[in-house]
Amino acid sequence: MNYRPIKINDPYAKTAEDLILEKLNLLNLKDGDIICDLGCGDAQALTLACSVAKVKGIGYELLPEALKDAKENIERQQLTEQITIKNEDFYSADLSSVDAVILYLSRNVLGQISLKLETELKQGARIVTHDFDIPAWEADLVKEFNLNNGDIKTIYYYTKK
Repeated sequence: MNYRPIKINDPYAKTAEDLILEKLNLLNLKDGDIICDLGCGDAQALTLACSVAKVKGIGYELLPEALKDAKENIERQQLTEQITIKNEDFYSADLSSVDAVILYLSRNVLGQISLKLETELKQGARIVTHDFDIPAWEADLVKEFNLNNGDIKTIYYYTKK
């Protein structure tokens, strides 16, 4: 299926480590899983995923400063064999073999990729995002999470039916 690339105006925002770890916990990663981060930023979610289980990570990122940070983080943690970062629009992502997806995108962008997730992910694939739900999807779990800094975030967990 061909998708029209979208212009994304979402900022490059770092996610707190404790929030990423909670999202990874909900994904219940297992050795051998493939985890994908669409708009991976500095690849922190993918590097942390590798500390949780023996997974393969794939990240998609277009912002040059985020790409630079991602590559440096992956090399510094010696994870170049486990994590691949693609300097491509995430509409080019092949999600057919992905077991888990970790996201932080605005609701507008999530709405625009909702159909891609629905048609390309295999049955049973898990998705987790925070702050914004995926339009037209029913979350399996909606959870309030207290960050170490006192902020409260809403996490949305989905399973591809």
